[in-house]
Amino acid sequence: MKISRNWLSEYIDLTVDTNELVDKIKLHSTNVEGVETLGNGIKGVIVGKVLEIENHPNADRIIICKVDVGDKLLQILTADKSVKVNDLVPVAIDGAILAGNFKIKSRKMRGIMSEGMMCSLEELGLEEKSEYVYKIPENIEPGTDFINYLKLKDDIIDIEVFPNRPDLLSYFGVANEFIAINVAKNFGYPEILNLEKGNGFPVHIEYDGCKRYAALVMENVEVKPSPSWLVKKLATAGIRSINNIVDITNYVLLETGHPVHAFDLDLIGEKIIVRKANKGEKIVLLDEKEYEMNGTETLITDGEKILALGGIMGGQDSGINENTKRILLEVAYFDPVNIRKSARYHKISSDSSYRFERGVDPNDTEFVMGRLAYLIQKLANGEVKSVMTDIYPEKINKKKVYIRKTYLEERLGISIADEDINNILNRLGFDSEKDNKGFNVTIPTKRPDITEEIDLIEEIGRIYGYHNIPSQLPINNLVGGVSNYIHFREKLSEIMRLNGFNEAFTFAFMDNSRMWLKKGEVFLKNPISSELGTMRSLLVYGILESASYNFRNQNRNIKLFEIGKNFLKDESSETGVKEVEKLAFIAIGEENPYDYTDKRYISFYTFKGSLDNLFEYFGIEAEFKRENIEGLSYSQSANIYIKGEYIGFIGKIDNDIAKDIYDINQPVYISEIDIEKLYKFKHMKKNKVVLTEYPSMRRDYSILIDNKITFLDIKNIILKTGKKLVEEIKIFDIYKGKNIDEGKLSLTITVTYRAKDRTLTDDEVNVIAKKTIEELHDKLNIQVRI
Repeated sequence: MKISRNWLSEYIDLTVDTNELVDKIKLHSTNVEGVETLGNGIKGVIVGKVLEIENHPNADRIIICKVDVGDKLLQILTADKSVKVNDLVPVAIDGAILAGNFKIKSRKMRGIMSEGMMCSLEELGLEEKSEYVYKIPENIEPGTDFINYLKLKDDIIDIEVFPNRPDLLSYFGVANEFIAINVAKNFGYPEILNLEKGNGFPVHIEYDGCKRYAALVMENVEVKPSPSWLVKKLATAGIRSINNIVDITNYVLLETGHPVHAFDLDLIGEKIIVRKANKGEKIVLLDEKEYEMNGTETLITDGEKILALGGIMGGQDSGINENTKRILLEVAYFDPVNIRKSARYHKISSDSSYRFERGVDPNDTEFVMGRLAYLIQKLANGEVKSVMTDIYPEKINKKKVYIRKTYLEERLGISIADEDINNILNRLGFDSEKDNKGFNVTIPTKRPDITEEIDLIEEIGRIYGYHNIPSQLPINNLVGGVSNYIHFREKLSEIMRLNGFNEAFTFAFMDNSRMWLKKGEVFLKNPISSELGTMRSLLVYGILESASYNFRNQNRNIKLFEIGKNFLKDESSETGVKEVEKLAFIAIGEENPYDYTDKRYISFYTFKGSLDNLFEYFGIEAEFKRENIEGLSYSQSANIYIKGEYIGFIGKIDNDIAKDIYDINQPVYISEIDIEKLYKFKHMKKNKVVLTEYPSMRRDYSILIDNKITFLDIKNIILKTGKKLVEEIKIFDIYKGKNIDEGKLSLTITVTYRAKDRTLTDDEVNVIAKKTIEELHDKLNIQVRI
């Protein structure tokens, strides 16, 4: 919100200079985003009257003007052919300095001397871009210093307005705030017309999206350019002047913080009906765009056609134009939640919606309408021709909040005298009554952010000044420390980095249409965007998106991991959501891209090796079971179990999914495991210690198997048969192709046997090997060749 010091001084007497004012705002109220010194350095601009105009003999686009500047006539050339005889214009004379330190000198233009320049609002620093020379609507004596007349020299303070402080979106609100922080005094309201209320223009409210609607008819208005002072004030707020009626509505919005609207009475019907939108209805608004309703909006209609999208923007077919003679003024109060949802749905951000969705004062309607009527009467010669209609079905009353003195001292950490508390509350515009234990405080409806005791304590604290409260460290006997689980998570991260993976941190919000393995179950009510409307059901989705981004940007060797939470629906939870902490990792590309002699690409087995390293470090013995996992290759995927309990999965993504969803045309390996369960099972078996006191013996089993048989099935039989003598089982070789029937696989497995208490004999191991061969044949129908 940009605040003009000159304009603000019309309501209050400021008692400090601009530098001190900015310091006080930062200490007690809000942030200051910048201060602009308007008109700084601009000089030599006076009022001129155009007496004669003729065409330039050597340039079709330039006209020659004779301009009266009070004590002499100047010849000024311009390309703006909208300039007419008798126009009053700002003239920068020889030696003048304009905005941007632009200096004016007399010079020839296509052979004819120009003794100055006619100025637009751009040259005066009031607009970023102007198309025409500014025409002064008032009758001012030529030669008048226009900079002084316009009071152009001004300080513009740009304050940041947080969503909980809608009162600061108006000059009245800022003026009251400055009195509260003790940098101003003597607030005074401007003049208004006292209006009589009754059965004026017919209004019917049929939807609770509108809580109050007031209407007033004014006739014989003259639509014309606004006076210079109004143009300048709106310009300081970044608003371009349109005409006097539209400018007055914008002026009152800035002054009071309450959005208002004016309809051309001859373009609408004979009544106003405020109703809920029907799905599919369409309206063209003042931004010249057509909008289709979703069925929840608040509409202003005349019973037949839509006049405005309530609280957001007026319709194009009912707006003020140069032929308007009769107007209907609207001052309403709309439900903030409804306005916020409608504005976001239609992607409209107007000055009105910005204020309504944060909350305006529902009880300043009569003042706002009186102010509108006064200005239209004064600046447009409008006449009030009826009483004011005011439909207010359910009055919104002031809130009452009680402050306990002990609670205030506990929260702020200091004791503030009762007299000082009462003085602060009164400066804030709150009525208060003291009793033995605290204060009964009445909150005006212009402060919708104050609802509870703690809100009032914050107000007292900031006005008193947090910088005035002594700082001290809290006294406690707590002993800090890091839990075993946190140490466990840190070690997980360390092991993954040692395995060559880089850690990633991704959004928990996802697009549900891109969740192919497990759809999302938890949906956001107000997502950042439609593509981020679902909480992730699997952690791996985030690093897959990161891998996709890297791959599309020519980084083809990717190893990423993330430790984070996924979110599942859980009705038994207090929040309705179950959060599970997972480890997810992904690998694509070369095994060792930094070694040009290593031509290997990541395979399922090297990828699985990273997980094996993890399990081995924590002393965990996991089982990998080949099962059908949607979206993963059946021959290169598995679900992972520890003691029969499912903890996650590992596998290669189907090529079609990798290409269609992620634009990756190389093998993509992913895994995700539940680290909360992993933590539960860690150290369930001690790391193996190989005793070298007794030698080991090795047997190789060359077997022909059906490719549907899993290694886990074979491993379990070998372990069961060899019992405690089996030390290690490894796959030595895999072969399929020539001389091997289709659907079959030749596999060579090496088994190491060792006893802890003796040296094994060949006969003893041969017995075990024979038993193993029999079991493999009987249980799995496997042909074994030693």
